[in-house]
Amino acid sequence: MGIGDRGYMQNAIPFRQGFSATAWTVGVLFIFFVLSLIQESAGTDFLGWAALHESSPRIWQWLTYSLLHFDFWHLLFNGLGLWWVGKAVEETDGASTYFKTLTLGVLAGAVFWWITGINGQRQDGALIGISAGVYAMLIVAMLDRLDEEVTILLFFILPVTIRVRWLIWTLSLFALCGWLFSELPGRHQWAQWQPAWSANRAHPIAHSAHLGGLLAGWMIWRYLNQINFFSGFALFKKDPSSSEPINSSSQPSRTAQKGHDQARAELDALLDKISAGGFGSLTADEKRKLEELSARLR
Repeated sequence: MGIGDRGYMQNAIPFRQGFSATAWTVGVLFIFFVLSLIQESAGTDFLGWAALHESSPRIWQWLTYSLLHFDFWHLLFNGLGLWWVGKAVEETDGASTYFKTLTLGVLAGAVFWWITGINGQRQDGALIGISAGVYAMLIVAMLDRLDEEVTILLFFILPVTIRVRWLIWTLSLFALCGWLFSELPGRHQWAQWQPAWSANRAHPIAHSAHLGGLLAGWMIWRYLNQINFFSGFALFKKDPSSSEPINSSSQPSRTAQKGHDQARAELDALLDKISAGGFGSLTADEKRKLEELSARLR
């Protein structure tokens, strides 16, 4: 008898949960946006401590800059992106991985942005926005689903269906080209290398932060898949019972690659949720994971 056939797991009463980590994050961003409106209307600068200033960065600003956004559209795009990929990471890997991915993505974006401006003629810039964390979350959420198709509303009007792999490539190439041909020459004002396309000089896009987020997301994804970092770019995973690396292309899904203790911990967490709200409280992904973990540990 499968674990889903047990009597106490047949309760389909919906489980009333609190807000997800993704919802809390979006809520905090909205609160700070309202505070920024109050700041602008009052003609003050009580949120100036949060932005990452290029000339004199404070230690907390490497993270707090992500709480601020330039305008409503900046917040809307980042908020929608975070809601989409953040929920996917949270449901698949848990709230802990969600917060770690968001934090490391934001930090990596800030570091890469700051390094890009070293020795530049312009040292008066400030970085704001959580987009680096969103880019990191995108990689962690979608790199296992490259052949799936997603539909996005281009300009909130035109529905466009695209494979995940091409979405990631498009965003990555746009960030790279924006950094090389707009942001980098614009911040350094080189005579030999000028911006190739016009940009908003008052509030330019921090493409470098997006690249930092992408890199952080890729490293986190590698870590979650238990990849051996010392094997170059080949995808290898260590077999606990052997000293020889096993090609990860012959391995099953991410869950199957996790150790016995982690699988047991995940199963216990799912059983706790079932005990509190019944089998119907599980999402489709959680039910699939439950059956997989039950088969492994049987």
